[in-house]
Amino acid sequence: MKILVILALLIAISLILFALQNSAIVTLSFLSFHYNGSLALILVVVFALGLVSGILVSIPSLVRKSSVLREHKRRIRELEESMTIRADTHPGPQEKSGKQ
Repeated sequence: MKILVILALLIAISLILFALQNSAIVTLSFLSFHYNGSLALILVVVFALGLVSGILVSIPSLVRKSSVLREHKRRIRELEESMTIRADTHPGPQEKSGKQ
């Protein structure tokens, strides 16, 4: 837990230093849209948008893998139950040799 706090502090300090060193005003143009703002702010917003879009793109794969994992766990449970039932109804080799 302490490592996560230290890591978060390092990232926050890095972002503050980045914003202070890149405070120049730049113009962002996209089609007919023009925005004048801080270079650091624009970069942070674009990074956040990229992060969110990456997460959204990966959600279907995560849901599919979760579904497959749930199905495999259910199948394992069924097989374990069938092995338990089979072991109870059919004595193993050790039990047969002890009854001679």
